Amino acid sequence: MVLLLLIWAFFAVVLIVWPPRQSEISVVTVLPNEILDLHLEPPNDAVRVILQGPIYPELHNAEDVPMVGVRVEWRDLGMNQTIHRTAMWNVYLLKEPDGYDETAKLFHIDNRERSGLEAVVSLEGKCDTPVPLAMIIYTSPIGPNITLIFAGLLVVGFYILIFFELTDHTFAAILMANTGLAMLTVLGNRPTLETIISWVDIETLMLLIGMMIIVGITSETGLFDWLAILSYRISKGYAWPLVFFLALMTAVMSSVLDNVTMLLLMAPIAIRLCEAVKVQTPLVLLVVVMYSNFGGALTPVGDPPNVIISTNKDVVKAGISFPVFVMHMLPGVVVSLLMATLVVYLTMRKKMFVLSKEQIRASTKRESMRPRLTEQVAARATLIQDRHPRKPCIKPADNYFETLAYLQTYFGIQDKPLLVKCLIAMTLVVAGFLMHPLPFMSGGSLGWVSILGAFLLIILARLENVKAALMHVEWAALIFLSALFVLVEEVDRLGLIHWLSEQTVALIGSADQRYQTMVAILLILWISGILAAIVGNVPVTTMMLKLILRLVNSDKISVPLSPLVWALSFGACYGANGTLFGSTANIVGAAVAKQYGYHITFLQFFRYGFPMTIVSLLLISAYLLIAHTVFTWHDT
Repeated sequence: MVLLLLIWAFFAVVLIVWPPRQSEISVVTVLPNEILDLHLEPPNDAVRVILQGPIYPELHNAEDVPMVGVRVEWRDLGMNQTIHRTAMWNVYLLKEPDGYDETAKLFHIDNRERSGLEAVVSLEGKCDTPVPLAMIIYTSPIGPNITLIFAGLLVVGFYILIFFELTDHTFAAILMANTGLAMLTVLGNRPTLETIISWVDIETLMLLIGMMIIVGITSETGLFDWLAILSYRISKGYAWPLVFFLALMTAVMSSVLDNVTMLLLMAPIAIRLCEAVKVQTPLVLLVVVMYSNFGGALTPVGDPPNVIISTNKDVVKAGISFPVFVMHMLPGVVVSLLMATLVVYLTMRKKMFVLSKEQIRASTKRESMRPRLTEQVAARATLIQDRHPRKPCIKPADNYFETLAYLQTYFGIQDKPLLVKCLIAMTLVVAGFLMHPLPFMSGGSLGWVSILGAFLLIILARLENVKAALMHVEWAALIFLSALFVLVEEVDRLGLIHWLSEQTVALIGSADQRYQTMVAILLILWISGILAAIVGNVPVTTMMLKLILRLVNSDKISVPLSPLVWALSFGACYGANGTLFGSTANIVGAAVAKQYGYHITFLQFFRYGFPMTIVSLLLISAYLLIAHTVFTWHDT
């Protein structure tokens, strides 16, 4: 409690007392082959320049691309000559000036005798047409070492709150997001409310809200209960075949649908079956979540990181289409699923059949709410046993007939008319998910398709009280995600992610040219995997994709694009299994479990998920090195 009060006191005092720093934005026009000078107040030992406009921030070395050269100079007013100048910073521009982006650079300058000297920012046009730019200049920026310390404290503080369960993880994310705002305020870079809102990925929230409503209404029809019965019959009542059947079905379907949707569909089925066959529900949910991340890695639409990668214009220009993506990912995913089966059995076999008090309490509570139908269950069990073959290929497990009769008596399809309406809405949503990359559906993003499908189902189901539909939304999970988006952006603005990318470029550049592709593959794979486990795979994918494009366009190293794309996809998707916050699917799985009375802790997820991440990344390291350094598959 004391720690929480100290955190609150820090950001409350700073946000209330510290005045926002007003940034003066200068709008300049850089003319072709001309130099524009902007005079500065006398700076300290550094100047930070921020440029906004039709900028291509991923490029760092390219030919035949328009650019603007920027540098800081000390000039002697009396002699009208330059005494000192920094190295030129080339800012590459979009050939079609219809985009808008931002880039920044910290210039270190000599701390010299300044009497009679004037500081200027020089912009040189290396383009064929005039370029309008918005520019912000800080003449007294905080040193990068201090901002890195702040970023490290922010990440460590967040994980201390989560790891030791000092408070609810949603509230922990909110606290640390506000602490990050206070840190940015102290550094003179307090964002506006509009900027903070822009950091939240509304598209992801729309996807989740829409699918939560659709799945929640569908659950009232009994469809998931029927699927649970079908799964139990296929497995003949054996626990381990049942667990792996659910996991494999989740992985396969996650490659077609996004894995967040699959978790919303599969988690209720897994919970029903776990309570029926008396296996530990949280462990089975962990298996289902991890397999959804494995399966989602297969296609460009299966996992949000793959959507980000596959829709990037440079990746598309490199010829990485849907079939090419699947062809390169398929061997690694298949081998990973086989490996995961072994790891799950070795790590969970002693705990799988040990029921916690939480599970006994939750299942007993649900059981007490159902009517007693002992005679009907016994009669149905006898009927099922009579119809069963006398010499089956696979002998059913003990109590198979009684459990199947119990499931068929208490569960199954409850509302067929509503089920038809739900299937109509879900079919349209799935079709929208599959077709959204097509040109004629340029506005049909995953979020819009999901939310429009939810609206359609509410209309078809004739829900007079919309509150009933909104009750299916797990608002705490959405607030947590929103706070996490803000927290990650704060860490980025504090320079931690940029510093990591700089170190990666330097490390690859230090390797012999013959081994640079190998080093780049391993670094991208492991950095993205570890960071995905720490801060989530969506922001890490965005950051690492920029890093990959910078590596490919660098004049210091020579690496191809496609192997790095596969390394990033595997790293982001598989690294998500490392912690509870590795992906949105993990958070959604924990949220569904909580709705049914089960609590999946950060430590519990980490205990089983992190070893899975390490083993899978080791396996994929071998696969990528064989495919792209021994056989150079990317060249064929």
